[in-house]
Amino acid sequence: MSLLTPLFLLGLTALAVPVIVHLVRRTKAPRVAFPSLMFVRNIPQRTIRRRQLRNLLLLLLRCLACALLALAFVRPYFSANELGAGRRRVASVLLIDRSLSMRAEGRLAAARKRGLEAVDRANDGDLLAVAAFDGGFEVVSQPTADRGQVREAIARIEPGYGATDYAQALRGAEGLLREADAGARRIWLATDFQATGMPASEAGYRVSPGIEVMPIDVGERPVVNVAVTEFGAVPTIFQPKYTDKLTARITNFGEREARGIGIDFLLNERSTEKREVAIPPRDFVTVEFTGFNLNEGINQCALRLSGDGFADDNLFTFTLERAARGKALGIETATRGRSESFYLRNALTAGENVSYDFDLKTAGAINPAEVAQYQLLIINDAIISPALAERILGQVEAGAGLIVATGPHTTTATFNQAFQTIGPATLEGTADLRGSYVTLSEVRADHPIFEIFRESGRLVSARIFGYQRMEPRSGASVLARYEDGSPALIEGAHGRGRILILTTTLDAGWNDLPLKSFYLPFVRQMARHLSGRERPTWHQVGESLAFPAAADGSRPAIDSPSGRRLLEAKQSARGETIITAVEPGFYRVRYNTLGASAEPVAVNPAGREADTSRLDPTAFIAAITPGDSAGRPESPPAPGRGGDRQEEESRQRLWLYLLLAALVLFIAEAVVARRIRMAKIIG
Repeated sequence: MSLLTPLFLLGLTALAVPVIVHLVRRTKAPRVAFPSLMFVRNIPQRTIRRRQLRNLLLLLLRCLACALLALAFVRPYFSANELGAGRRRVASVLLIDRSLSMRAEGRLAAARKRGLEAVDRANDGDLLAVAAFDGGFEVVSQPTADRGQVREAIARIEPGYGATDYAQALRGAEGLLREADAGARRIWLATDFQATGMPASEAGYRVSPGIEVMPIDVGERPVVNVAVTEFGAVPTIFQPKYTDKLTARITNFGEREARGIGIDFLLNERSTEKREVAIPPRDFVTVEFTGFNLNEGINQCALRLSGDGFADDNLFTFTLERAARGKALGIETATRGRSESFYLRNALTAGENVSYDFDLKTAGAINPAEVAQYQLLIINDAIISPALAERILGQVEAGAGLIVATGPHTTTATFNQAFQTIGPATLEGTADLRGSYVTLSEVRADHPIFEIFRESGRLVSARIFGYQRMEPRSGASVLARYEDGSPALIEGAHGRGRILILTTTLDAGWNDLPLKSFYLPFVRQMARHLSGRERPTWHQVGESLAFPAAADGSRPAIDSPSGRRLLEAKQSARGETIITAVEPGFYRVRYNTLGASAEPVAVNPAGREADTSRLDPTAFIAAITPGDSAGRPESPPAPGRGGDRQEEESRQRLWLYLLLAALVLFIAEAVVARRIRMAKIIG
């Protein structure tokens, strides 16, 4: 038993009062009339004063009543550890948020501190586990009753750069609790309650019944944040000057206008251009950069922001490549008049930033031996010989790209003979719509070819008057279909290269594609995708990055942005080295090639993690917990854990029962005392 106000134990000295009263009280002797004492001998005698305790029951009642009264003022209670032997064992998981937003000043330190306080409040014998989460879930310590192990696990948690995912973290904690041998289960959730951590797709998530969720809120202090939330650039150019527009959206997530936000465009670690903007609250501005020169190879670029209250997401990194032009060969059927590849030629050669030097020849004018000098081959509704087909497929196997556009000159026999079993599809016949038309449908907007049309949706406006019916082979991907369900664009792989089959023409014979504004970017996107040189300008923390083996089969050496050599990289079945990006900045990839320099790979934090909007902890816990499993918001105790002691004592209220018992004893004492007096009077 513990005492909340032990100084009131001095009140037990009041127990001496009944004893003293019983000892000093004298009984008056009755007066008796007696004759003269003159004839009585006077004998000297020693006087002995003796005091004895009388009416012991009355004394006992008075002492007990005084003792209970004093104990009531002491306010005794039983601590959690003292009650632990009679309670069910509790299994708890301490979930600590380590996402990017927890890098705000003091948040992770507060989560560790409050987590340790939760550990201290646990009963002896209870099981505790520690897990850290952001976009992933990591078990730092399995369920254990060893408090030292739990404290060490909490101290090891460091902030990361991933995005928050509450549903995944809670599912992981449920998995740990499911295996624990305990009568009660609890999850302590230490986080800043960032609103983006619970997307709309997880709105229906609920923890299992019987699991209590206790929130530990460490995000009460708001953070003013400005970050790059959208970025657009042409990743590869083929001339010294970057003539396209590099655009970036800068978003203010604060409730006040962000003034004096600096934007510094860094090119190969040198400041190229600076801007200063003001951004309204909960709004954004778009900045553009153009007309700068790039070095040959991969250029390391960044946008550095300044002027907000959260610096950990103020550097947005990306790469731009200046590459040499490749060579492309277009193969067509000899016709009278204008070439059927007129639109195709213009699409690949118009403008400044042209990726290929384009040669156009008829199928009969090509020497099969010269195919080896081309990195991109386009068969535009042409009939090719078996010898030429063999050379073309051999070049694709070595890494070249191939586009096959079918049309009225394509026949079932010649097509299937040329591609036999290595093409991504077999031709089954011609679909002549006879004055009607179909449009494109089910376009894979997430594919690199179509990602630039994701928002416009202009591809569906093209009218298709005829096409070849194709049956995709196993392993092939249908990237687009017509509205009747037939494949429109099919992709497959052969060796190190890839093949695209367009089931209609690249001229205006069977469609009006060349008359649409999206024809040029569509053709160029197909060519860039097949070249293999089109790399993303940046990646996101949490993504898996794959790096091919060198020509001699050796694996590349990869260094993290912090300079640590990544030795734990995995290897795929194709020989690629695979890592997971866990920190922002530039990863550096080195191959054992003489004179080769390290290639930078840019990685940035998730854009949604920059949004500092908060959930209401109480409402959030109530929404994810069924019935009465929701916990109360956790509040830190006063120094010396006085808040916990007062809470335990007020919950037990033993003082009230002590007062009632003292009152009963005082009533009993009064009854007993009255009976004793009455007995003396009657006697």
